[in-house]
Amino acid sequence: MKNYFKNPKKEPWQIAAARFCVENSEGGFTQDDLNKYIKSIYGAGINNGYLDQFYQEEICEPAGRKYSRSYFKDENNNRRVPPLDLVSKVTDYDELKEARKNSKNAFIFSLIAITISVITLYTTLRLGENQVETSQEQIKLQNSIWNYEQMRNNRLEQRDIEWRREDLQSQNRLL
Repeated sequence: MKNYFKNPKKEPWQIAAARFCVENSEGGFTQDDLNKYIKSIYGAGINNGYLDQFYQEEICEPAGRKYSRSYFKDENNNRRVPPLDLVSKVTDYDELKEARKNSKNAFIFSLIAITISVITLYTTLRLGENQVETSQEQIKLQNSIWNYEQMRNNRLEQRDIEWRREDLQSQNRLL
């Protein structure tokens, strides 16, 4: 029985095969090793013809090569080492997966930021209405203070004028 909870989203079998080849590049691998590995993960769902085609096109005769790649002999079989293009394909796939994950996280983060900004805008508008009322009260208070100061200044000025008049009268200078 397969454990679907362990790896709910399997990568494509071609990537799994390429990853197997890259991970076993030190000691080399045979076509039988690759077939057994893929069958153990994906079961009988992968046709042997597809596996043979993958082995021939990606390992033995990769694109851009006129002749078959060399291999080294083991006591049991001929083992192959993956070409660098296969390593690049695995790396590109991993980077693409990471980029998709990062873009999903960025999308979620942007939604959270937009939600926070909408809440902040709403709160600002609601508090702004209360502050406008408070500001009107403060303006009224400030106007009354200003009026009082103006009245006080007028009285002091009037008093100063009267004192000066009295001074001038006492000195008999006032006409």
